[in-house]
Parts: sequence; C-alpha cells; structure tokens
Amino acid sequence: MALERLKKEQVIDYIREQISQVDFRVNAYVLDDAGKKRPTRNIYVKLNQYLNGFLNKNQENRLIILTGLRGAGKTTLLSQLFAEHKKSDVYTLFLSVDQITQILEVSLYDFLSVYEEFIGKTLEQLDKPMLLFLDEVQYEEKWGITLKSIYDRSRKVFVIATGSSALHLNTNADITRRAIMEKLFPMSFSEYLKIKLNKFEVKGLSSEIRKCIFESTFAGEVFNGLSALASQVNNYLTGVGKMEVDNYIRYGTLPFMVAVNNEALIYDKIEKNVERIVSIDVALSANFSSEILSRIPAVLYTIADADVVVVSKLAEKLDISRPKLMEILDILEKTETIIRIYPHGGHYSQGNKPSKYLFSCPAFRSMYFNAIGSVKKRDDSMGKLLEDTIGMYLARYFGNKVNVSITYDSSEGGADFIVSIGDTKLIIEVGMGEKGFAQIINTSKKVTAKYGLVVARDSLFLSEKGNSVRIPLEYFLLI
Repeated sequence: MALERLKKEQVIDYIREQISQVDFRVNAYVLDDAGKKRPTRNIYVKLNQYLNGFLNKNQENRLIILTGLRGAGKTTLLSQLFAEHKKSDVYTLFLSVDQITQILEVSLYDFLSVYEEFIGKTLEQLDKPMLLFLDEVQYEEKWGITLKSIYDRSRKVFVIATGSSALHLNTNADITRRAIMEKLFPMSFSEYLKIKLNKFEVKGLSSEIRKCIFESTFAGEVFNGLSALASQVNNYLTGVGKMEVDNYIRYGTLPFMVAVNNEALIYDKIEKNVERIVSIDVALSANFSSEILSRIPAVLYTIADADVVVVSKLAEKLDISRPKLMEILDILEKTETIIRIYPHGGHYSQGNKPSKYLFSCPAFRSMYFNAIGSVKKRDDSMGKLLEDTIGMYLARYFGNKVNVSITYDSSEGGADFIVSIGDTKLIIEVGMGEKGFAQIINTSKKVTAKYGLVVARDSLFLSEKGNSVRIPLEYFLLI
C-alpha cells in the first residue's frame, strides 16, 4: 500500500535533510576533537574488504549483518565505512532505522520505495552501485524480508546492517542463506591502546601469542614460546602506564568510555547503557511484561555479586518463578549481556550443578560493584572482573569454532575454566601466585589436560608442581 501524500512528503524532507547533514553526523564518530580520523577497530579491515570486493566486482557478498552488544561501537564502525565509501560514482545512504520507524513511523520498505522515487530509479534500474548503511535494523519488524527483497531485486545493491539484539538478528530465516554474519565484540586490550594512546599492534605478535598459549604440546613449550616473545611484548607496552590495564578491565572494553576521564560519569553512562539493553534489546527479544522487565536489573545486580547462580535460590530471593528466571537468564545470554559457563561433566551433572554467569563485558560488573549499596571493595572486585575478561577473550577466540566447549570445575578448589577442543583439554585459572597452581592441580586430578594455565598479574613462570605455566595478564590480553 503506497504512502499517503503527506507522509511521503515527510519522508522526502527527511531524505533531503539526511543527505545534507550526513557528513556532519558521521564525522562526529569518524573524527576526534582535533579533526583527525579516529583509529579503526580490527574488524574494520574485514568489513572494508567486503565493500571493496563488491565495488570491484570480485565477490558476491552483498549483505552483511553486524551484530554485537549495545555500546560495542557498531555505529562508529558503520560511520567510518560510510565516510570511506561516500563517492560521487556510488549511491550511498546512511539510515538510523530506529528514527525511521519510531519518529517517521514508516517501514523500512516504504522508506526505500520513496528513496527510489527520490533518485528517479528503481533498484532494478540502477546505473551505478548503491551502498545502504542501516543502523539499528532490529527496530524494523520485517527487516529480514525487506533485506531479502533488496538482495533479490538488484545485484548492484550492497547492504551492511547493524543491530544490538543478537536473538532477532541471528534467527531470521529470510536472510540466513544470503547474509554474512559478523560479530563485534567489546574492545580488546590492543584496540583499547590503539584508540586511546594511538599505539598500533605489532604485526603478527597476537597470533604468535595465541599459538603459544593454545597450540603448544606441553607447559614447557608455552613457557619457552612466550619467553621468546618477551622483548616484543615489552617493547610494545613501553609507555603504557600501569593503570591502563586496570582502566581497561574496569571500563575500557566499551569504546565510548575511552575518552571519558570522570569515573563517576563513566559508571553513569555504563548504567544507562545497561538500562537500554534491558528496556530495548531484551524487550524486543522476549515477550516480557513490564513487571518482569523491571526485575531484570535486580537479576543482573545479584549475578554481579555471585560466584555461581543457584537458580532456585535466586528465584526465591527475587520472588520470580523458576521457569521465568530461566527465561530471563536465557534471553540475557542471547542478547549477549552475560555468558553462561556450565559445570564440567556430562549432561546430567551439568543439569544438577549451578552454572557460572560471567558478564560479556567486564565494565557491566564493574558498574554494579561501584553502585550505591555494593559491599565489594575495589581490590576484592578485581578477581571477578579478571574472570569476566578472560571469559570474554575465550568467547571471542573460540566462539565460532566447532567442537569446542568452555566449562568450569564446580568442585571446591576447582579451576575457573576448562577449554575442551575436540579430545584435547586446557585448564585455565585466573588468580595470583601459588593459589592458581593449586587449583590447576586439583582439576587435573579429574580432567586429563595437555597443560594448565594460570593467568595472573605476575611474571611468566613455569611451575614444577604440575604441567602448568603462569602467564602474565598483559600477555593474555594481547591474544
């Protein structure tokens, strides 16, 4: 059904205003206060390759869906890509889909139909390539079928769309066979240093560290490999202040926090970000009543102060039914707010022992620790924040790999992580000194592993008390 005349005029006015103001709006994300281009995230290279491949007619990847946690930097990435490819020989359009659907109150399909009239050509009649940059696409109820229609109608259109709700974005059958799914994680430490200090990575160093940590045959090989890389690591970290690691773990995984110096303001912004995840992303992904949605902050707050989550006890404490609490935890996991770590063992034992819930971004737990009423001391909180950080890195590295599971040893004195790669296992403990090695040994009595790793704020050390090595936290943060 065609738009009525008045609504169409409003859309045309919006298109004109968008075209005239887009450079100003995009530059707010692309340029710093001095007018210099901000450094790009690592994933920018891959996304730019898709665009260049399309423009050079070398590949058919014409529909890219970029998912990720709210606040991870998707809008900035989209803006940087738009600024790079805004050329006279290409139609380019940058749209915030939430504005189209919430303010203009028109569908994405109807908006694009008016845009076709505006440029005087249908998608089938395009005389040059069209690049569509669609931000927050999950606000469009029928986004999947709309993007499918665009994809099928013209081979001259390239679409890159972002959205915060992983559940909506990853389960839409209309585009599964057509789209390439990419995921933007919270910032790595090397990205943090690049964006904050303009310190660029040493080429190949991260892959060498990963190879040593995860692909060695025994602990001594890990130790020798990392020892050989020590000078490169030290040179790279020269000039990086001691507090930068702390700052990164507490809030630097979110790119919009890097330029903020006031810690109170930082945690206020993080709190608002979490509120938007609950009120928008979770609300869009699940049919929760307003009363249930209002309970979710309490669920997150309780998780922040817990080592493991006993669902029945938490349900009783928060006066939520057990099935509803399980549904809440499931949707928080699918919207990439938390990461569930199952207890190690078979399905029976996993179902009868509590899971650990880590935050997908340690800045969230840090915010809760700094909230009014939290009894966690600053130093005491670092252990859980480190565990979140290592969990985030493991999910980042192993998340798209098949035949890999990440669990934990639920017995007393057990290790924080057991990474199973096929039939091979690695035991990982996040801790300090001898305590970490003791927990590696405890778990190795039940789990046959290649070797154990203690990630700690300490020096590189090969333990004689088992096949394990202590890895300095800074080394692990560079993988």
